[in-house]
Amino acid sequence: MALAEAIRVPDHVPAHLVWDHDIDSFPAQFADPYVGMSEAIHSGPEIVWAARGAYCGQPGWMLTRFAQIQEVHLDPARFSAALNRDASNLLGIELPLIPGESDPPRHRHYRQLIAPWFQPSAIAALDVKIRATCDDLIGRFAEQRRCEFVGEFSSLFPSYVFLALFGLPRELLSQFLGWENSFLRGQTMEERIGAMRAIYDYFKGCLEERARAPREDMITAIATGEVEGRRLSEAEAVGTCITLYIGGLDSVASGLGWYLRHLARDQALQDRLRRDPTLIPAAIEELSRAYGTNSTKRTVMADFDFHGAPMRKGDILAMPTFLSARDPREYDDPHVVDIGRKARSMTFGSGVHHCVGIHLAKREIRIVLSEFLSRFDT
Repeated sequence: MALAEAIRVPDHVPAHLVWDHDIDSFPAQFADPYVGMSEAIHSGPEIVWAARGAYCGQPGWMLTRFAQIQEVHLDPARFSAALNRDASNLLGIELPLIPGESDPPRHRHYRQLIAPWFQPSAIAALDVKIRATCDDLIGRFAEQRRCEFVGEFSSLFPSYVFLALFGLPRELLSQFLGWENSFLRGQTMEERIGAMRAIYDYFKGCLEERARAPREDMITAIATGEVEGRRLSEAEAVGTCITLYIGGLDSVASGLGWYLRHLARDQALQDRLRRDPTLIPAAIEELSRAYGTNSTKRTVMADFDFHGAPMRKGDILAMPTFLSARDPREYDDPHVVDIGRKARSMTFGSGVHHCVGIHLAKREIRIVLSEFLSRFDT
């Protein structure tokens, strides 16, 4: 495949596996990015070298099929999450985004520190706050019967829930959203670095304060908890907070926009869910399957051939859920939202890195769908 402009491709990458695009900008050309990307990419090799960007602009291998992505998730010995170190590389300091940037067996200990806060029983205790937050936000535009969904709801709702879980004041929301947007979507490296430094400094101060005066919140659990018989280092503790911050503010917000967009265009499904709200959990499973929004990354730990791709130690490997979600080898009619479908999904990950916040995310989504369906008829 000829490249549009000079881009260095490693010598071990065969020319027929080079994909001359950046996965972050590629979807913009399609009216329906999910269908468009699937049709364009799934007609080619299972694994490609994304020369212009596989993950956040970094060239690397990109997996396009559900089966291979699942295989990588289940093989941390050959595909490491601990070596990703995106924030560390950005700031030039040690800052592992825990537990995501860790491998077994240490990953299990990190995860155990925060897992109790995400158990179903713990999430159920937040139900009243979550519902009240949802009701309050909808109430701001209910009479107009229209809203700018992202700005007036989906960016705010999960963020308020995150602040409650962390024991932080609601007044911080605007600042937190600004930092998150600058870090994840900043136009310059200086903007991204500045946002990450601000986030680091803020959580460092919170952790120090909670260590002196503990409260009943997750920051206190991170500040005072132990892993393998020791307290977390400053970098580990701040990295854990940042991981939960990014997941809490961005992941659910991104998904909600696509789920509500689909429902707005599918009156029959709306009516079906109103008639039988017990189907809402099945709808959540299928909508989250169809509209994966994230991508995960691993670092190759040795030289080996993987399904025809000659991987070398140190190569990065990206696994977009929006490609696994529409894999025609895994799903019949992958572009059809069928709430009767009994199928696996990669949206919340798999293997040891299966999303620790899955119960909270699904609770939030269920409440949102229930409230919108009950308060609006279209």
